[in-house]
Amino acid sequence: MTAGALTARSKVLVADDAEVDRSTAQATLAAAGYEVVEAVDGQHALEVFARERPELVLLDVVMPRLTGVEVCRILKAKTPTTYLPVILVSTRNSVNARVEGLRAGADDYLGKPYDEEELRARVDALLRARRALLTEATSASRGRLPIEPLLVSRGEEAFRRRVAEEFDRAQRFSDPLACLRVELDGYAEQDETVARAWAEQLRTIIESSVRKIDLVYASEPQGYVLVLPNTHFPGALAVAERIWRGARRLRRPDAQGGGAASVSIGVSFFPNKDTHTLRDLEELVEAALRRARNEGGGKICLFQHQGYLYAPED
Repeated sequence: MTAGALTARSKVLVADDAEVDRSTAQATLAAAGYEVVEAVDGQHALEVFARERPELVLLDVVMPRLTGVEVCRILKAKTPTTYLPVILVSTRNSVNARVEGLRAGADDYLGKPYDEEELRARVDALLRARRALLTEATSASRGRLPIEPLLVSRGEEAFRRRVAEEFDRAQRFSDPLACLRVELDGYAEQDETVARAWAEQLRTIIESSVRKIDLVYASEPQGYVLVLPNTHFPGALAVAERIWRGARRLRRPDAQGGGAASVSIGVSFFPNKDTHTLRDLEELVEAALRRARNEGGGKICLFQHQGYLYAPED
């Protein structure tokens, strides 16, 4: 199935002050069947958005008048109840640059020069996620219950069934999928009151760090499994870092100051040269969590093409 068959003339806004890059993105997406509208700087992007109401926005990070990051924040604030996918593009493609963009609310981040096939695939994946959320909202408004965003209260069998469905969908459409294992460090060494309080606080942190389309399962009192559909490396890192920072702020119920709480987090991805099955995804996330723990805890380990150990700054 071609991207054009999936887009149904979805409208995409491409904002870039570099004419060559803007024209390349426009031609690539138009050839895939998208309706493309253009903007030449950040302020112009807001004006075009208000007039055209596109379903997805592609923003260059560095633009006159308003940067892509600033435009992203404004657009997300203007559409709090509607999922508007935003992709940032930039020649700055370091982990820190990607995390900065994702913190601003972007749903994805592409480095320049980007591969045209990858651009089409990422746009299509985000638009599919948007349509799925709209379908859920419509079903709910007609009296049908939407799919629950969190499965923490359900059994393992229900969770694994949903995960298998998401993995099958990712394989079928070549969509990205991320899996996280989160575990409180030193849980067994704490007294029961502290351990229970930290576990409850961790649950709240995780619930506030994920989207409605993400799946979460409490595998044990001190640990969670998260599955994030349509999520690339930078998006998974941003979620992991939000949870890591939240855990650093955990408070003991018996003291005014913060305790020595921290979490170890493992992350694995599909597609990946080592991930061909759901079992591969699970084994890699277990290996990543194990390495994060073995490095003394308080670390994020991401297995993409190789193990990448990361400790955010406080």
